[in-house]
Amino acid sequence: MKKIYFYFIITVFVLYWLCTIVFVSPKNYITISLYEQEQFFNTFFFQKWGFFAPPPKHNDRLYFKFESKKDSTKFFLYEVIEPLQKRKSKKAPFNSSEDILDYILSSTILSITDGLIAVNESIDYKKITNDSLNNNIDLSKKIEEGKKYIQTLPSFQTLKNYGVFIARKHNVNNISEYNMTIEIIQVEMPKFADRDKLYDKKNHKSKIVFESDKISL
Repeated sequence: MKKIYFYFIITVFVLYWLCTIVFVSPKNYITISLYEQEQFFNTFFFQKWGFFAPPPKHNDRLYFKFESKKDSTKFFLYEVIEPLQKRKSKKAPFNSSEDILDYILSSTILSITDGLIAVNESIDYKKITNDSLNNNIDLSKKIEEGKKYIQTLPSFQTLKNYGVFIARKHNVNNISEYNMTIEIIQVEMPKFADRDKLYDKKNHKSKIVFESDKISL
């Protein structure tokens, strides 16, 4: 019986580290083809290996836009990452709830951006077209395919649920009268040599990584 337990533990240990090595390795054909399995693995064993990684080049920002179904000029826009990080810093070390929420949102955003990369690389592998004149068509195809795929993921459902929470938190009345749009934006971080620019947000470049369809609430 002890040998059975021993072999079982060894098998689990080997499988765990094998999955870890595969899923934290740089994107390649294997990781792209196993994307759904990777999402399942990350749901229970999420890891972010950054010890030997270069410093981040951008900050993630998560926006929820609530637009009136009757009047598109009437809307509410809320960014949730930066205020959360400020609360987390202010309440330290008694910030366990903020820390957990930051972890959930960060891992969700990472899952979505990884999914978009996987979709783009999958389209490239299929070689939709070799005509250099159709680059714009390729780009629109990637955007639509990426949006369609991301909106089927559990991580996107997590953001939808959190968006409803944000609407209620900010007293958006008659929530059923609004459509919600979710945007993920990356804001450029200055290099250490340009650290004085950290406080000059006007010079920060940003790009939209993901923008959802309008979601009826």
